[in-house]
Amino acid sequence: MKKRNILFAGIAGVVLLGGAIGVGANSIAGDKNPENTGSAISMDEAKKIALHEAGGKLKEIELEKDDGRLIYEIELISDEKGRKVDIDIDAKTGNVIKVDQDDDHDNEPVTNKEAKVSMEDAIAVAVKDTPGEVEGSEFDPEDGYYEIEIQTGKNEVEIKVDSETGKIITKDND
Repeated sequence: MKKRNILFAGIAGVVLLGGAIGVGANSIAGDKNPENTGSAISMDEAKKIALHEAGGKLKEIELEKDDGRLIYEIELISDEKGRKVDIDIDAKTGNVIKVDQDDDHDNEPVTNKEAKVSMEDAIAVAVKDTPGEVEGSEFDPEDGYYEIEIQTGKNEVEIKVDSETGKIITKDND
């Protein structure tokens, strides 16, 4: 009888330990890719919040983990002077954490090539070519292309899409 109780206690201990190890491994995997941690708002919702907050044109948006907190880091180019506006948005709540407007008088305005293709369309082209989770996108106004990062399982793919034609310029696997 005692041996059977010890056996059951041992089995229960192994099952609990295995579960704890599984949960720990899952949380470590989630730390490597912020998308796995499950943000409450989408990248598109974060973009809308940022544009409502500061206006301008979207240059870059990325989902990052900052001090254990999941945030969208968004960079806008203001319409009137071509200056940068950086906005951080809490990915769980959608609250604006920080708005940092570039007020340096030494900075030259960004020379913006007008994009004929929207960022949303460029992302759609990239995802159609390489299905996966979009981790970030950025518009390079000086060179006239969008740079889109896509997580495909264990690989990260960087795709550059021409902002005038909507065609893929380069595709790099990391």
